[in-house]
Amino acid sequence: MSPSIPPEEPALDRGAETARGEVVSVDEDGIRVRLDSDEVVLASGDASSVQEGDRGLFLLDSASSDGVRRAAWISREPSDEPTSFDAEFDELQGALRHHRPTPRRAEEASPSHTLDEERIEAWSKRVSTALTQLRKRRAKRLIEPTNDPN
Repeated sequence: MSPSIPPEEPALDRGAETARGEVVSVDEDGIRVRLDSDEVVLASGDASSVQEGDRGLFLLDSASSDGVRRAAWISREPSDEPTSFDAEFDELQGALRHHRPTPRRAEEASPSHTLDEERIEAWSKRVSTALTQLRKRRAKRLIEPTNDPN
């Protein structure tokens, strides 16, 4: 775990609110944090002790003249807490676990005949007809007298 960020004394408005968030980027512009409300803010703090994915509680100020909200670290949350993606994934898994699919209708569930079955049945009928004809011809040959001089 990376070293903890000490709480700062923010020079923010008295009417500031707090929110939880996750660090999404650390660059020369500062630390960008995605709040749980999906808003991205610029946080102050030592960028060398912060990594992407770190979570914490932030004190938010109202938007500045450039339209970007500023935030200051209040406390750091343990990194083993699920990220927003993990929370959404767990929520989806829970929804799927409790989902009962609608039953299929009987005629959709098991079609009475498939194309292969129809081909096999047609072949079986042809074989049966051919066998019947062969038996008749054989019986006819056995009955017919042969022209044997003996």
